[in-house]
Amino acid sequence: MTVQNQPAGTRTDRGFNLAASWYVALPSDRLRRTPKAITLFGRRLVAWRDGSGRPTVMARACPHLGASLADGKVVDGTLRCAFHHWRFTGDGVCVAVPGTDRIPRGARVRAYPTAERHGYVWVWYGSAEPMFALPEFPALDAGAGFARGFRLADLTGATVRRILENTYDPDHLVELHGLDVTDQPSLRILDRPDELTGHGPPILGGAWMGAELTWPAYTGRLGALANLLGINAKQFVLRVDGWPAGQRITYWADDVIQYRLLLATTPVAPNRTVQHIAVALEPSGRRLRDLRNYLVHRPEITVTSNQDLPIFNTLETGDRHGIYVERDSGIRAFRKHYQHWVRRVADDA
Repeated sequence: MTVQNQPAGTRTDRGFNLAASWYVALPSDRLRRTPKAITLFGRRLVAWRDGSGRPTVMARACPHLGASLADGKVVDGTLRCAFHHWRFTGDGVCVAVPGTDRIPRGARVRAYPTAERHGYVWVWYGSAEPMFALPEFPALDAGAGFARGFRLADLTGATVRRILENTYDPDHLVELHGLDVTDQPSLRILDRPDELTGHGPPILGGAWMGAELTWPAYTGRLGALANLLGINAKQFVLRVDGWPAGQRITYWADDVIQYRLLLATTPVAPNRTVQHIAVALEPSGRRLRDLRNYLVHRPEITVTSNQDLPIFNTLETGDRHGIYVERDSGIRAFRKHYQHWVRRVADDA
């Protein structure tokens, strides 16, 4: 049975179909002492650190004569424009204009709610104040007890929604990624956040969506290789604990955690989105086994991501719908959830 679904009403911003949510602005290690020009949400922004090292993201153009604040310098915890040395605090307020004690009315720039966690600088988009807290993921924190980890970042030609809905599509695991398994993968949309453990505090504010993907043992050549490496199992489970612009994921093999994964996004421009993947491998307590798991899972995740990229880069632009089949229920559920948060974006976002 197939269903033809027409595009639902969406709110767009400069060609985007963005949900109100937390997005990655840039990795933490790319933001040091000097201001950095970034493009986010199709907008020219500047990222910088104040006197205490706290990250700030705000509009790049100085309200005086439009000079780039990314060419400025951090002085006494404020960002000083290179052109006329106007100075701005982390909330975008001008606090000094050389040659006068009078600060012109309206001398401020748009500043975004910002946080730093898990090796990334995050920015809230969609309203003046966040509608829910930035999700925590203790697995990626220093000293959390997890073994070796790694990170990937790839610029794609896809939208945020198209990247994230991929997790809710079990059929592409077999068809695109070539998982040779004894039966079809299945997906179950979860009803409650407490069905997931180990990811951190629940995602609140109605922003949460969860799912469980399950598939049986690998067979054929893949099964033979998995058996040789000692990584085959009777059942594999992927548990997804997400918010509109990101996901916390745990991968299990026969009830044993293999790794936890953070999937996040950076919307640069329409149909130009960076996909961020950060992985923390579950320690086994045995050094050689942990090394084997790292040598297996890092190329596995990298290859899988690289197989997705050509699809992302050649998809039809925009967030259209299409013709659905019954097994697309996960994609349809995520799209409904995501579009709810698109509609929550304020007019002046």
